[in-house]
Amino acid sequence: MAPRTENARSRLLEAAQRLFAEQGVDAVSLRGIIREAGVKHATAVQYHFGDREGLLAAVMEDDYLRVDTRRDAMLEQYQAEGTPGLRALAAILVRPLAQELRDPRGRLFLQIYAQMVLRSQQVHTDTGTSIWRWREYVDPFLPPGTSYLHPRFTALTFAAVELARRAAEPAHTDDRLFVSRIIDVVAAILEAPVSVETGRLQLEREAQMPRRAGGTVA
Repeated sequence: MAPRTENARSRLLEAAQRLFAEQGVDAVSLRGIIREAGVKHATAVQYHFGDREGLLAAVMEDDYLRVDTRRDAMLEQYQAEGTPGLRALAAILVRPLAQELRDPRGRLFLQIYAQMVLRSQQVHTDTGTSIWRWREYVDPFLPPGTSYLHPRFTALTFAAVELARRAAEPAHTDDRLFVSRIIDVVAAILEAPVSVETGRLQLEREAQMPRRAGGTVA
């Protein structure tokens, strides 16, 4: 790739990451990104990334891979030590993301990542990433009858949103207490039992399902 073309691509990525984080992934126009990047050609995004989703994937790629690699290493250590514990698994979910609070680019990533988690339409599709390995380790700790409530996804959503909120603030000198508290809450989400009320409502939902074509449990 010619230096000028590569420079334009880099500027588009930088502008897109900043605008996606500050204004929202779905609120930013491609024209606004091109203008912010100082690129002259109106079709620059299509040329370099194909479409909007291709640009978003490119913005997320390096940072997500870094987080995924960290989590994989923590899972390997967890398995090697042979001392299972739910809080340790909660930490494996949170800490690889929380390390991104340490630098400006990482904080932008966290703000975009939370948006991607919230808009995800593939909660149950195995992507082969560290999150899916983590899910397998968590399964034995889930209280009976809770899996249909997707507590693992709820825990991920909570962690992602709280870290994004922190990332949007001016950088803190010490995030340790904040991160530790997130881990506490994630562990509590994962081990929360099903209440009598929730169990009753679930039975009511299941009783209604045969009367609704294509009905699924939320």
